Amino acid sequence: MTFIRRLHCFSRMKKKYLIILSSLFAFFSYSQLPDRTVNFSNTIGSAAGFTSISAALSGVSAPATIWVAAGNYMEEEIIVPSGVTIIGGFPVNATSYSDRIYPGNASSNQQSVLDGNYAHRVATVYGTLDGFVITKGYVFDSIPNSINGSGGGVLIDGGVVMNCIIHNNVASEVTPSPATIPGTFVASIGDIYCTDGTILQPVYSLNQQGKIIATLSGGIPAGKVVQGIIFYVDPSPTANKFYVMAKVSTSKKMFFNPTFDVPGIPNIALSNDARSDFDGRANTDSLNAYIPRWIAQMGGNPWYNNDYAAKYVNEYNIPAGTQGQWHLPSGGELYKMWEVFPQMEACARDVLGWTTAQTPMFKKDFYVSSSEYDSDEIWALSTYSYPWGGWGLARGNKTQSGYIVPVSVKSQTQN
Repeated sequence: MTFIRRLHCFSRMKKKYLIILSSLFAFFSYSQLPDRTVNFSNTIGSAAGFTSISAALSGVSAPATIWVAAGNYMEEEIIVPSGVTIIGGFPVNATSYSDRIYPGNASSNQQSVLDGNYAHRVATVYGTLDGFVITKGYVFDSIPNSINGSGGGVLIDGGVVMNCIIHNNVASEVTPSPATIPGTFVASIGDIYCTDGTILQPVYSLNQQGKIIATLSGGIPAGKVVQGIIFYVDPSPTANKFYVMAKVSTSKKMFFNPTFDVPGIPNIALSNDARSDFDGRANTDSLNAYIPRWIAQMGGNPWYNNDYAAKYVNEYNIPAGTQGQWHLPSGGELYKMWEVFPQMEACARDVLGWTTAQTPMFKKDFYVSSSEYDSDEIWALSTYSYPWGGWGLARGNKTQSGYIVPVSVKSQTQN
């Protein structure tokens, strides 16, 4: 973001508010000289010098502080012990703490970069990690919601991560293969997709109240037309797919009324299976094939259902020229969107101007998906009780009105 670029890098972040609170004590802890340094050309006090972070951590006793010079560090997973503080962003010839450069203010050759090469998680933090770029981390576990598959960039377990840029990391249920994933992939969660295929990359940070803020240096470039915000990147090695969300509808729509079982859309009995449904495009195609035929057989569309969910996305044409590219999200697509909704809100509010603090994009309400439970019910996102219990994918009657989020699937790799 400048603290976080990809929110999913922070799965199971148990102590996130320590990030904010720790800044109150930064002056006292950082006024001390380091105990060890990495790749400095100068000796700082009595600090021992090392050529790698792993070597500097070997045998260290807490409390201890390690200063790290600018450079690219492609090491094994870095484990930051409790009581140990690692600070990056120092010029190699630095002589004091005041010489450090925060990564958000630094050029690329002034940053301390922790690079996982898509082979492992970059860091697990029990202590403090401050002032790094954390990139190309990869973790996986075939068991859903396993901690082994959480925190592709950094896993925070009682520690503090601050003043870091964290981007292009993956937490997945797919075995890592650095040759194929996703090093050549350009899309990341929170990026902005333009109609010509350009991908803009806002920086996400936490303010002192713990709220996510988005910034895009220079704003939207002249001539670029925003289509939407990337909310999910398919981690499969050969998929090269990412999912773009449009604005949430300002009025509610029904799935359809009356209820019926739509041919071509499978009935899904379990919420876990609904969260695994990413067939929103196919589901919408089935709706488009069946509903007009049903309407014709009934002699016309009922007056109370002249703006049903699939019709809304079929006619959605924002920005102009994108009609036909959108579909009604499936349960899995809708849930992935919800997992990162604070980041989507920040981008929509701070960069795109879609919303304001007083008119959020994700209201506490009911959101329609294209995943069926049975002939009478669909899987929908219910956020009425957020952040307290009872929110998430839930069954809802097809005649219940809810908000619609048009979705488009894109594909792109580096040249």
